[in-house]
Amino acid sequence: MQISLSWLLELIPLDRTAEQIADDLTMLGLEIEELRPRNPGLDDRVVVGRIERVRPHPGAQRLQVCLVNAGSRSVEVVCGAPNVRVGLLAPLATPGARLPNGMVVQEMPVRGVVSQGVLCSARELGVGTDAEGLMELAPDLAPGTSIVQALGLDDVVLTLSITPNRPDCLSMLGVARELSALHRVPVKKPEILVPEEGPPVESVTSVTIEEPDLCPRYAARVIQGVQVGPSAAWVQRRLLAAGLRPINNVVDATNYVLLEMGHPLHAFDYHLLAEHRIVVRRADVEEGIVTLDGVSRHLNTEMLVIADAEKPVALAGIMGGENSEVGPNTRDVLLESAYFNPVSIRRTAKALGMQTEASYRFERGADPEGVVPALNRVAQLIHQLAGGRVCRGVVDRYPQPVRPVRVLFRPPIANEVLGTEIPASEQRTILTGLEFQVEEVPDQGAFWVTVPTFRPDVTREIDLVEEIGRVYGYARIPTTLPVGEYAAPVVDPFWRFREEVARTLEACGLYEACNYAWIPEDALDRLRVPPDDPLRRQAVILNPLSSDSARLRTTLLPSLLLNVQENHRHQVSWVALYELQKVFWPREEEDDPPEERWSVAGALWGEPPKHWSAAPGELDFFDLKGVVETLLEALGVPSWEVRRTDRASFHPGRSAEVWCGETRLGVLGEAHPEVAEAYDIPGRVYLFEMDVEALFRCARREKRMSPIPPFPPAMRDLAVLVDRSVPAGRVEERIRAAASEILADVWLFDVYEGEGVPEGKRSLAFRLEYRSPTRTLTDREVDEAQERILAALREELGAELRGSS
Repeated sequence: MQISLSWLLELIPLDRTAEQIADDLTMLGLEIEELRPRNPGLDDRVVVGRIERVRPHPGAQRLQVCLVNAGSRSVEVVCGAPNVRVGLLAPLATPGARLPNGMVVQEMPVRGVVSQGVLCSARELGVGTDAEGLMELAPDLAPGTSIVQALGLDDVVLTLSITPNRPDCLSMLGVARELSALHRVPVKKPEILVPEEGPPVESVTSVTIEEPDLCPRYAARVIQGVQVGPSAAWVQRRLLAAGLRPINNVVDATNYVLLEMGHPLHAFDYHLLAEHRIVVRRADVEEGIVTLDGVSRHLNTEMLVIADAEKPVALAGIMGGENSEVGPNTRDVLLESAYFNPVSIRRTAKALGMQTEASYRFERGADPEGVVPALNRVAQLIHQLAGGRVCRGVVDRYPQPVRPVRVLFRPPIANEVLGTEIPASEQRTILTGLEFQVEEVPDQGAFWVTVPTFRPDVTREIDLVEEIGRVYGYARIPTTLPVGEYAAPVVDPFWRFREEVARTLEACGLYEACNYAWIPEDALDRLRVPPDDPLRRQAVILNPLSSDSARLRTTLLPSLLLNVQENHRHQVSWVALYELQKVFWPREEEDDPPEERWSVAGALWGEPPKHWSAAPGELDFFDLKGVVETLLEALGVPSWEVRRTDRASFHPGRSAEVWCGETRLGVLGEAHPEVAEAYDIPGRVYLFEMDVEALFRCARREKRMSPIPPFPPAMRDLAVLVDRSVPAGRVEERIRAAASEILADVWLFDVYEGEGVPEGKRSLAFRLEYRSPTRTLTDREVDEAQERILAALREELGAELRGSS
């Protein structure tokens, strides 16, 4: 937002330089982006000129010769601007003047006619961007007046960056209020007196609000018999200083009050409104409007419009329509002042790709109690600038008035928070300077503070403490060391556990993947998840950026498969990834946020790196199983077991679940060929996913170490024939159950099917380690244990001895 320093100092007379005022505003929390003089380098040789006579150029069809009154004398100027006309006041650069673009004006012939100067556009003067024609000056300026004086260029412009929570500072009076509270100098607010001479306003118009949630308040006035024309010079100067282009005295008055009071207004041509009335409603299906910028806008039923009895005439809070624009022939105007729902304005402006001075303020929150004062102020200005008769009264529709917020404020709490000793009386002065109403609470040393409706950011006591701190001055707050006892930091054990999971997987050669928490709509279809599977209970994102981010994921596997797919597309031949992140499960109540659960998943694909010391091997299920087993052992999960399972996402017969007692820890296996095909991944993909929170519950926190055995072990091999359908894990389980306490360990070291083994059978060879912590075992003890094991295997699994040693 741009503000004129001279205008600001009219509202609050301060004996301070522009730099000091910029520092004051910065310390109050209003960032100053730029501080610059308005004058781009013009001098008194650029003056106001009035065109007295226009004749065609004898040697050029597109040029004209103008006789220009420059005050003390008249000069002839050759000009080709399209808006040249008798009576127009425009900037005249006389010989010797240097323009901001570097051009030095000289008296010189143009196609045989001597031009004694240059008539300038706003861009040539460096005071605007319009280069389509001559800059049209206010008609009340005297020819020969220095352009610096005429345009108020002996001024300084401050460009402020206002945070979204401070809409009250988007006006001259709002900024002046801040300086008033700091320096305790009263603001000279304009006196608002509206001369009402016309008929009662209720007899000439009406207002109907059909959507009070989107438009809580709408007020209107009517002025009859205005004379539309250029604004006075002082109005134009202030609009130009703020970066706004003067249009005409009626529209300029609405923009002037916008800058002065921060409340957007709009003027309609009264006679272009069907039935001369206003209806505030939602747009109809496929309804449209051509806005003042000449663009045809297609609307929907979520957008609020200002309509007459037949059609939309404005986009509420954003921009008016061409079909009700105030123009040179306008004689009666209807003035709008309203308060609109900020969210509604923001959504409409975003949907239509628009941002205007009005929408910028409305979407941050205008003042509902400022509606009528702003309306009266603009009526006063229009009467002053354009004449006319102001109809008596105001049409003010305000179904549910906003109640100001009241906050209990305790000055000692403010001092405690800020580390200051500001007297309660000074704190009260600061708040009243910001136009808060303060009432003392008897015998409590506290105040009831009524927050003005133009401060939507203040709702709590701590907000008032912030107001005290920033106006008192952060630089004045003494520096103190914090006092108190600091508790020793405690590391979250679950965080430490997750770090151990990550370290273990990285030690196994897997790289961490980081993905978004949302997945495409068809992700679970490509994963072949059945319709009734709990994984289908996904939380739906209401306003996704695209269909690829429409659901919150209940499993990490789709994201990892996309990672594998992307690596394959980039000709990466070996992929080993893991992801440790949250998945999201909807709760029973729809309005409750989804439950967040930690999960870890991994993916292996491709050809493992070759090394000269080992023969190349093909990736298989047991590589994946080894990673999972390493993870479980590193985390201290006791007595876990792998159970065969058939899940739709995995290859039949090549998947398993991991259990710890009655707790399911996760799943691992080879992805189903159709899943790999759905992700355009050639070959086999091996996946696992584990419930990290279940792992945490089952894991032993303490590591238990065993001493080095003092006695030697006795080793035995046992090879048995079992049906192919019998899992090796089940055989190992029965061995451990049947053995005595002297069995220290057992592991499978060979699986054989082929010659010498009956059809439908396979040979499983186990190595058994026997050991006693108190003595050396005898062969007899070991042989007896072997016999018990073999007998149990025969009885329970139908196993046959193939060979032993």
